[in-house]
Amino acid sequence: MNRNPTNRPSDHFRRGPAVRIPKLSSACRSIREDLGLSRAEARDRTGLSDGYLFEIERGKHVPSLEALEKLIAGYRLNLMQARHLRDLRAPAEDLLPTAKLRECLIANDVLMSHLQELEKRGVFGAYIDPVWNMLACNDSCRAAMPGLEENAESIPAWLFSPTAKTIVIEWEREAAHAAAALKAIFGRYRHSEQVRDLARRLRPNHDANRLWSPSTNVAYGRDAGDPLHWRHPSTGQPNSYIMTASEVNQTQNVLLVTALRRPYCGPNIA
Repeated sequence: MNRNPTNRPSDHFRRGPAVRIPKLSSACRSIREDLGLSRAEARDRTGLSDGYLFEIERGKHVPSLEALEKLIAGYRLNLMQARHLRDLRAPAEDLLPTAKLRECLIANDVLMSHLQELEKRGVFGAYIDPVWNMLACNDSCRAAMPGLEENAESIPAWLFSPTAKTIVIEWEREAAHAAAALKAIFGRYRHSEQVRDLARRLRPNHDANRLWSPSTNVAYGRDAGDPLHWRHPSTGQPNSYIMTASEVNQTQNVLLVTALRRPYCGPNIA
């Protein structure tokens, strides 16, 4: 048996599917192991004792804010990773059920008419919840994601479907980014029914587990300068889109996502 803790298989591989709702304890351990640090080396970096680190990683002790900041500094985490650990230490945020959010949204004539205005301007428009469940969208947006209904209106579940691989250019890159973003979302809303349901949907998916497990990266949002490249489902014509997401003030837990088409600027494709 390998007795070097830095070379032991992570909990993800010992316990089955990698797609899991994150916990502060497992996140701290995964980061340490990803850095290749023993607990003694982590102690030297953070100033926290071996025993204290062990209790944090086993979920026996919630680190104080001061201790968490020592971990963040000692492990030299980037801004996204640091935010993720702080989110996991803080209470989970509440999230209304998807059905309730959709009901409130559809009843708002102003918000629904805005989707049609976007359609007239040639802009894809959709309202989603923070776990990327589709609440409502215009016709152009719906046509761009055939099979979304079969994936329970879940954009992440659709993205990891065979259909998406034929439409999304640079699918591997986009799926990896989605996995990193979902880790952040799962941490923030970890007690919501939407997160539990999506985790169940993704666990049997080989690609979701493959892209989830090897990385401790997390992502919050998408860089506005990073276009999404998409094939038209019917013609196969490639297009590039600039995506934006903003909170809808009138309705809690609803985001407006828009995609403005631009001339194709992605990688060379056959």
